[in-house]
Amino acid sequence: MTVLASAGLSAAEAADRLRRDGPNALPSPPEPSPWVMLLKQFTHFFAAMLWVAAALALIAGLPQLAVAIAVVVVLNGLFSFAQEYRADRATARLRDLLPLEATVVRDGVRVVVPATGLVVGDLVLLAAGDRVSADLVMREVADVAVDESMLTGESVPVRPTVGGAVHAGTFMVQGEATAEVVAWPGAPGWPTSPRWCGRPTRR
Repeated sequence: MTVLASAGLSAAEAADRLRRDGPNALPSPPEPSPWVMLLKQFTHFFAAMLWVAAALALIAGLPQLAVAIAVVVVLNGLFSFAQEYRADRATARLRDLLPLEATVVRDGVRVVVPATGLVVGDLVLLAAGDRVSADLVMREVADVAVDESMLTGESVPVRPTVGGAVHAGTFMVQGEATAEVVAWPGAPGWPTSPRWCGRPTRR
């Protein structure tokens, strides 16, 4: 595949953008204990109001209503906990899946750089077997198929066209492409849940 005529970013410009925007890496906040996460689901303001309502119903001699309210609080808390825990695990999996290196065009030369050094505007060269390390827009494609199952759950690879987006953590299963970095995990405006693919791009 012929690489775009663009020489890509200069090394100096890439360094300036890296200093300005920070590295292409997911932040690693301290992971809360699952027990703490679960407890929070039963002690937030809305849950506390329902616990008070259950207590008042019990005092008023309405034990069935009190039990019904308590069951609602417990079920809602368990569901919310499951959703939050799953989102946190998905973020951790995405962090593990991001590659260590990427091939880019800088100063008109193909170079391999640390994936953490990718910046907005970099031209990334992709081939079958590569893991996508940032949110990209396709500039050239040649028989490309991308596995997005980690993000969407869909088992059938998608076939992005020129101008189409591919997202960090997805996997090139076929073809070659040149793509431009538009955002990366942890960048301002990047959502905390990797399961959402409708990410806003950044320039």
